[in-house]
Amino acid sequence: MIGWIKELFHRSYQRPKGILLYSSVQQVILVNKLLVGNGFQTRLVAPPPEVRVGCDLAIEFELIEQEAIETTLRQENYRPERIVSTKEMLPDILRVSRMTEVGDFVMCTTGNMKITIDKKEHRIVNISGGGCPDIPYVAHQLQGTRIEEASNPIDIGNSLCTFMLQMSFDALKEAVKRQ
Repeated sequence: MIGWIKELFHRSYQRPKGILLYSSVQQVILVNKLLVGNGFQTRLVAPPPEVRVGCDLAIEFELIEQEAIETTLRQENYRPERIVSTKEMLPDILRVSRMTEVGDFVMCTTGNMKITIDKKEHRIVNISGGGCPDIPYVAHQLQGTRIEEASNPIDIGNSLCTFMLQMSFDALKEAVKRQ
């Protein structure tokens, strides 16, 4: 059963995505209803803080539909303040923002994804952040494993959150090697 779920996640993240950014939640909800009513497949998501324009809600869409969506929005006079593709977001959000030590633990944060290990045995004790549906599965597979022996998160999951988690994972693994 897990294999079927993983395949479903994999298929859902293969097509490039874009997000429509507006300054208010009300605009996002109204525009999303308009797009769904016109037959577009959309999803409400939380945009990364680095690309927000005042609202912590955005509309995700398949990038292949961008031209048709923009035409529909122009006709209805609901132009977004900004349209961002996931490819454009990568340089801003995919950076290791900090390594934090608290007592017997070290946490590494990349974007909104965090991974924490214990200093003695280097076991993964926590994975948090993100909103992608594969993260609980990835966390379940990795927690309790020594970081030196753990599978790469990106080999388990297939989302942008997993990619950010991989960056934190790599940074922690490198830090452990340097000890």
